[in-house]
Amino acid sequence: MLAVLYIAVCAVFGISFVTMCVPDTARFFTACSPGKSVVGKLPPVLFTAPAGIITGILCVSMFNYYAIYILNLLVDGTDMARRTGVLLTFAVFIILTSVNFSVYVKRLHKNKLSGTDSEGSQIPAYVHSIGNVIYYGLVTVLLTGVATILMYYTYRMSDGILCAGYSTYSDLSPHTAMVSSFSKGFNFPTQYMHFSGDGIQYHFFFYFFAGMLEYLGFPIDLALNLPSIITMVCAFELLGVLAVLLSRKKAAFVLAPVFVLFRSSLNVFYHISELKSAGIPLGAALKSIASSPDWYKKTVYDDWGIWAINVYPNQRHLMLGVAAMLILIILFTPFVRRMCVSLIKTKDATGATHEVRWLKAFAASREAWIFRKADPLNPWGITLLACVIAVTLPFFHGSALIATLLVLLIMALVSETRVSYAAVAAVAVVSSFIQTQIFAGGASSVVKFQRMAGFVLTEEERTPTGISNYLIIVTGLTLIVAACYVIYVLVRDIIGRKPVYRELLFLAFLAPLIFAFNYQVSLEMLANHKFIQLTLILVDVFVASGIAEMMAPPSKIKEKLPKPGYIAVRAGLIVLAVALLVPLTATGVSEWCTYINRNKNYVEVNTESDLTEWIINNTNPDDVFLTPQWAMDRFFLAGRPAYYAWPYYAWSAGHDTYTREDIYYWLISGCNNDFSEFQRYCHERGITYLIDDPSFFGYNYPEGVYYNKEFFAENLTPVAYFPEEATTIYRID
Repeated sequence: MLAVLYIAVCAVFGISFVTMCVPDTARFFTACSPGKSVVGKLPPVLFTAPAGIITGILCVSMFNYYAIYILNLLVDGTDMARRTGVLLTFAVFIILTSVNFSVYVKRLHKNKLSGTDSEGSQIPAYVHSIGNVIYYGLVTVLLTGVATILMYYTYRMSDGILCAGYSTYSDLSPHTAMVSSFSKGFNFPTQYMHFSGDGIQYHFFFYFFAGMLEYLGFPIDLALNLPSIITMVCAFELLGVLAVLLSRKKAAFVLAPVFVLFRSSLNVFYHISELKSAGIPLGAALKSIASSPDWYKKTVYDDWGIWAINVYPNQRHLMLGVAAMLILIILFTPFVRRMCVSLIKTKDATGATHEVRWLKAFAASREAWIFRKADPLNPWGITLLACVIAVTLPFFHGSALIATLLVLLIMALVSETRVSYAAVAAVAVVSSFIQTQIFAGGASSVVKFQRMAGFVLTEEERTPTGISNYLIIVTGLTLIVAACYVIYVLVRDIIGRKPVYRELLFLAFLAPLIFAFNYQVSLEMLANHKFIQLTLILVDVFVASGIAEMMAPPSKIKEKLPKPGYIAVRAGLIVLAVALLVPLTATGVSEWCTYINRNKNYVEVNTESDLTEWIINNTNPDDVFLTPQWAMDRFFLAGRPAYYAWPYYAWSAGHDTYTREDIYYWLISGCNNDFSEFQRYCHERGITYLIDDPSFFGYNYPEGVYYNKEFFAENLTPVAYFPEEATTIYRID
C-alpha cells in the first residue's frame, strides 16, 4: 500500500539523515552524560530511530506539500499535481537516503583508518545484551500499546461510522476537516476549513501528513491515529533517552513517560477531601472518582481537561512538537556540558588570575562561539540536523518551536559553539516569517508577543503567592521533586568538582513556563497552557532521574557504609521512592478514569453518507458552502470549506469571527428577502452552494436572526436532495 511506503520513506530517510549527522552515537552519548558508563546502558537505536522518524516526517511532509503547491501552479489539474508531487517526493528522498548512507559509510571508513572513531578511543562501544533488548523492547511495546489505546479510544471507525469521543470531538472536528481537505479535497493554497477564504493561521502540516496517508489508501481513523501513535512513542523514547543520559539510570527510561501519562497534581486529593467532608467514606469516595465522567475543577479551566491525559488525543500534533524539541535539546546538551568542563579546568590552569581565565573560557575562547578544530562530535552535522528541524517546525507546531527557542536561548548562554544556536534561531525565524507570509499574510496574523502577566489567573491571584499556589495545585510534586533532585545533584557535583550542566538544563527547561506567565502569543491566553505543559514534560526528566536514583543509589554509598547500613539506606530510599509514586501519579490515574468514562459516549459521523459522496463527485475542491454552524459533520469528510462553521475553532486559531458572524446571519436570514443582495454577497465571498439541513434550526440565534428556509426554496434551484437526511443542496448562481 502506498501509504505504508510513504511512512517507510519518511522513516528510512530520517534515520539515514540522523545517522549521517550524528555518526558516532557512543561518543555523542558520552558527551551528553556525566560518565562513560551510559554507553553500555543505552542502545544507539533508541536515539537514531525516533529522532530519524520524526525528522523524516517533518522533511518529507514539508517537501511534499510545497511540491504539490508549486506543481499546482504549473500543471492543469489538481489531482495531477498531487500525484506528481507524491512521485517526485518519493524520488527525491530515495536519492537523498542513498546519499546519506554513502556519506556515512565513507566517513566511518575514514575514521577507522585514522583511529578517530569511538572504537579506537577510550570510549566504550555499546555491546548488545539480551537484558537491554528485553527491557527496552518491552517498554517500547508497552508505550505503543498505551498510545494505541489512547488514540483509538476516542477516534475510530465502526461499520462506516466515525466515532469521536465526547472529550475530544471538539478539537478533532477541525482536524478531521483538515485531513479530509488534503485527501478528498485539494486545499492548496491552504485555508481553514471551518472559515473559508482567510488563509490559515494554525499549524496544519501534521494534518497534511495524515491527509496524504488517507489519500494513499488508509481509512481516515488509521490515517490520523497512526501518525499520532508513532509521534507519541518517538517522543516518549526521546524523553526516556534524555532521562537516562542525565541520570545513567535505566529505570528513568520508563519512569519519564509514566510521569507524563499520569501527571502530578493536587486535584485528586482535593476531590477526596471534598467528598469526605460531605460524609462519604474513603472507599465510596474513591469509587465515585473512578466512575466520574467529569474533570474535577479546582483551578480555572480544570473542567475542560486542559492538563489531563485528554490533551494528547485532543491535540494530535502536540507530541510531534515535543519530540522535535527533545531532539534539539539532546543535540545541544554536549556543548553545555563542555562549557562547564572548560570552566572547571580553568581553576587548575597557570598564568593569568582565575577570574580572567574563567571569563576568557566563557566569553572569549574559540570554543565558546565556533566549532572546535577536528571535533569528533561532528558539530557541522549536529547544526545541520538542528537547522533542518527548525526550518520545518513552524507550521507543524509553532508553540513547540517558540518553547524550544526559549530553552535553547538559556542553554546558549552557558554553552560552547554558540554560533550553532544562532544559526538555528536564524533559520527558525526566517522560515516562520516566509511561511506566515504564504499562509496568513504575515507573522503578526499568527503570533503576537504581548506583555500579559499572570496566565489565566485573576488580578487578585497574580501575586507571587497566588502564582505559587496555582502551580502547586496544578503540578503537585513535579516541580518540588525535580528541584530537590537538582539541588542534591548540584551539591554532589560541586563536592566532586563535576560539571553542573544538568542543573543549568533544569533552569533552561523552566523558560517556557516563565514565558507563559508573562507573555501572550495568541488571541486566547489559555493557549499558553501548552508552554507550561512542555516545561512539565521536560522537568519530568529530573523527576524520573530522582526516583530512579532512589531505587538504585550510587555505588559510592555502598563503599562508604557498612553492609547493614547500606541495606538500611537502600531499603529506606526504595520505600520513599515507592511512596512518592502515589502523589506523583494519583491525579493522573483519576483522570484516566474520567477519560474512559467520558468517552464511552461519542459523536457519530456517517462516512458513507450520500451527501458526502455527492459533494466529492459533483463539486470542485475550492467550492465554498454556506452551511449550519457545524463542528463535526459528514460534510467535512468531503474536504470542502465552509464559509462559517462552528466559530470557536476559527476564533481560537486567530481569525476575525465577529465580522463574519454578522455577515453569516445576514446571509442565512435571506438578506432582508433581497435575492440580488444575497447573490452579490455570496459571489464576493466565493460561496457557490447552500446546504439546507435541519441543523439550521438547532442554534440559538440573536434576536431578529433566523434561517429563512422558504426564501431559499423560492429563489434557488436544488441540485441534490437526500430524503433520508432531509437535506437539500442548492447551487448559488
